[in-house]
Amino acid sequence: LLPPSKDSDFDRQVLVAFGKVLDAGGVVRTSPGNIQRRNLTGTLGIVVQFSSEHFNKKRTPPGSISQQVVAAVDPEAFNFSKVDPAEKLLEIEAIPREHPDGGLCATVLVNVSPLATGHVLFVPNCDEVRPQVLTEHLLLGGLNLLAMSTRHDFRLVFNSLMGFASVNHFHFHGLYLNYCGLQDARLPMEKAERSIIAGGITEGRVALELLVEGKWYVRGFVVTAGGAKGTPGANPPADVAALASLAYRVVLELQKRNIAHNVVLAPPSGRKPKRAPQALQALASEEVVKPEALSPEIYILPRQPEGSLRED
Repeated sequence: LLPPSKDSDFDRQVLVAFGKVLDAGGVVRTSPGNIQRRNLTGTLGIVVQFSSEHFNKKRTPPGSISQQVVAAVDPEAFNFSKVDPAEKLLEIEAIPREHPDGGLCATVLVNVSPLATGHVLFVPNCDEVRPQVLTEHLLLGGLNLLAMSTRHDFRLVFNSLMGFASVNHFHFHGLYLNYCGLQDARLPMEKAERSIIAGGITEGRVALELLVEGKWYVRGFVVTAGGAKGTPGANPPADVAALASLAYRVVLELQKRNIAHNVVLAPPSGRKPKRAPQALQALASEEVVKPEALSPEIYILPRQPEGSLRED
């Protein structure tokens, strides 16, 4: 069982800073208190929400929706280095400067049109104005940020260009699901049945699963990882570098094929990848004695481009 959820220093800093900016007024354009929510009847736990002011008052997106998932930054367009300083809440080190691929320091911004209390943006190395394109290093930084929260309801979300990213400047959305009306601290898709493609979460391995077609509304991949080789413990921590590497390989294929996508980083749920019955017997003697890691989960959702879904 997972330990009880509680706020870490990270969570307290984010939520307190968000609350102060909201209370001060003049920065946040829409109030999360005005959002209406309703639980849909059924077994999936879906919550719908409506805000009459959200789209009317949010920042105006570029004149046309990008037709490319990977696109260079337009220096004349809005980016997060141009925000009002009052929108900046915190600076958090996501990856130390000593890392071989360089450090990442995330600027935490209040979302000026929040979908819920605590809805913030994490912008790594903000002044570099990186395009809204996931890399292995940025995924690793996201996983490190995720680990700083001790709340089961905290999620990081990445939207690609053509996948509802309105600003071509790299950022994650940070959300607390309890404030989104999801009181069991999980997104509905996290409860959906999965089928294993390959791998596992024992030492030195990674796993790739699919959301079972017909059991959920969209197709998607779920990536988890076992512990690094030599890591002790009955439920060792996952090898997040290996997790980021496999997830990036999936995302890279979508980028190459110009397929829009959304990515969700979720904390460990305790779920274990299910094997096909014929594989269970063959692997029983090998796997039963090996500890399985408590791994974060990365959901990768290919999608139709937003231009085919909306006109605004």
